[in-house]
Amino acid sequence: MKVKRLGIVLVAGCLHLWIASHLWADVHEKNDASVKAAFQESAAVASKATVRILAGGRSVALGAVVDPDGYLVTKASVLQGKLTCRLSGGRELAAVIVGSDNAHDLALLKIDAKKLTPVPWRSGAVPRPGSLVATTAPDGVPLAVGVISTEPRKISGSTRPDNQRGWLGIGLGGEESGLGITSVASGSAAEKAGVKVDDLLKSVDGKAMKSVRQVVDTIGSHPPGRTIKLVVERDDKELELTATLGRPQTGRSPRDAWGGGPFSRRRWGFPIALPHDMAVHPDNCGGPLIDTDGNVVGINIARALRVTTYAIPAETVKQVVEELKDK
Repeated sequence: MKVKRLGIVLVAGCLHLWIASHLWADVHEKNDASVKAAFQESAAVASKATVRILAGGRSVALGAVVDPDGYLVTKASVLQGKLTCRLSGGRELAAVIVGSDNAHDLALLKIDAKKLTPVPWRSGAVPRPGSLVATTAPDGVPLAVGVISTEPRKISGSTRPDNQRGWLGIGLGGEESGLGITSVASGSAAEKAGVKVDDLLKSVDGKAMKSVRQVVDTIGSHPPGRTIKLVVERDDKELELTATLGRPQTGRSPRDAWGGGPFSRRRWGFPIALPHDMAVHPDNCGGPLIDTDGNVVGINIARALRVTTYAIPAETVKQVVEELKDK
């Protein structure tokens, strides 16, 4: 039965029962207008505490009021140039960065305002996998509705946005017999350094490479222009090569093969994140993720894959905010 045919008005107290007794066939039904409307009453406070962040006059993220005296939290890596905060009522105020936490890609902003409505944080454990959640917007109607995918977990990868990650330009395979070079991109740092197909990659900057994931993370942790040392094995001899990393090609990452972008430029390398299945646009990251009671369970931080967005859990966000206030 489709949600729009249920013909009932849902308030926060009834929403749990409704969720338990109705299943959705796919993500499109969860984002039916009537499903979003069911969240509207319980989302009222969090929506009022949701703001729009503009950088250089362009919308780059959402944010969340975390203190009545004008403190906001948002996604850090998109903040460049003159910053403005547009409150839920439409008022715009200049914002300054109080501090940022690169590990979680969070920034604490300050605006000249008092008596703001802060987000209502969820206390206790995060919702279990399969629990219904929504992404709030300043206008009161949730942007999207989805479900928690897994327990909070570490997200491996570089902490640099994709356009700030160094690029070597090789393909790798065969971890059990050694990391074999399967391809070398034309004009790449690897080609210029003398890397050849069928070489075995042994180490990067003196550190032994044991998996493709390790190579991706190691190379990506350096910015374009950084010079690194490679040791490769060729014809039973080890060669030391020097490569100056370039910028990533504009094509899609292999992890984007399922399509469904656009994706956040910084979307990997979080110490802890709560995955859910909403396709939150990158410009709408930085704002609250709420449960069915309207309590904030986390701050959306990155659109990662076609049906995966990451949120930093509420308890972690609160800890980061307090640390940044004390600096």
